[in-house]
Amino acid sequence: MAEPSAVIPPVVAVAERDVLLATKLHVPGPQPGFVARPRLVEALDEGLARGLILACAPAGFGKTALLAGWVCRGDRPVAWLSLDAGDNDPARFWRHVVAALDPSFAHGV
Repeated sequence: MAEPSAVIPPVVAVAERDVLLATKLHVPGPQPGFVARPRLVEALDEGLARGLILACAPAGFGKTALLAGWVCRGDRPVAWLSLDAGDNDPARFWRHVVAALDPSFAHGV
């Protein structure tokens, strides 16, 4: 007797992919021990007038914590996308960017 196939049904595979994508679009909450950086928050506020803000620093320097805290204290629409090495594919990257922007467009942005 043959063993059941280990193939995941397409509906389940899509649902799991959607859950994984949702985690990439979720703004993380504050972490214990977060250190406020008012000077950097001020620089982010000033950057709003320029239309694009790029946070660039080595791994572990607090970019995510800074940006998540800044996003949570404001009332502006934000598109959040966390990237990893697996997103180094143009088609996948742009699909994720569109998914990140989609809720913003639904609210009239």
